[in-house]
Amino acid sequence: MGLKKVLGLEKPDIKKMERNKDVKGLMKALSFENDESIRRDAAFALGKISDSSTADPIINELNYEKNDVINGSDSDIGESTIEQLINSLNNENIDVRKNAAIALIKIGEPAVDMLINALENENWRVRWHSAEILGEIKDDRAVKPLINALNDKNNGVISNSIIALCEIGEPAVEILINALKDGEWRLRWHSAEILGEIKDDRAVKPLTDVLNDENNDVRMAATKALERIRGD
Repeated sequence: MGLKKVLGLEKPDIKKMERNKDVKGLMKALSFENDESIRRDAAFALGKISDSSTADPIINELNYEKNDVINGSDSDIGESTIEQLINSLNNENIDVRKNAAIALIKIGEPAVDMLINALENENWRVRWHSAEILGEIKDDRAVKPLINALNDKNNGVISNSIIALCEIGEPAVEILINALKDGEWRLRWHSAEILGEIKDDRAVKPLTDVLNDENNDVRMAATKALERIRGD
């Protein structure tokens, strides 16, 4: 075995991995530090594998982890896979970010907790994509973290959090209603907007109460939300 291979410096054969649908190897290649093109090609390959089969080999790889845990193995391919994909959301190449997002959406529920944590990542791209992906997965656990993300400093993260909460819909209503009483006016404003998109009758009275809010933007959002719910 060569020294480069021992030290982890040998370039991975991405084409071979793609042909063999070697998801585990491609996931590891996403972290190859010595060549950005290797990371990019690995993400492309994962996207192709995910798109070419309804069997979802990435999910199969996660299932192997569950079996390993049951059998007492030290394997942690599932968590490391998700972590590598989330890290790829900050890649400079838009196609790498896109393919990483596609893979995380396909993984679904097992990725939710780590995506929730990623909403507090220091990099805005990671927060932006994480909010978007959580909206596609539609898991109830993401509701409170996404509402908290409405206070993000980045407008893109806020927009994706709004869209995600609208996608989750009914399970978010009660928490959004509570957010109408928050001390931060921007949170009250966005919560009213989202409730208007979800159109749940439970929001009518709380939104009516907000018509007396001290902030004009909140009052306007509540007025429009009530119009949407009532079908005016």
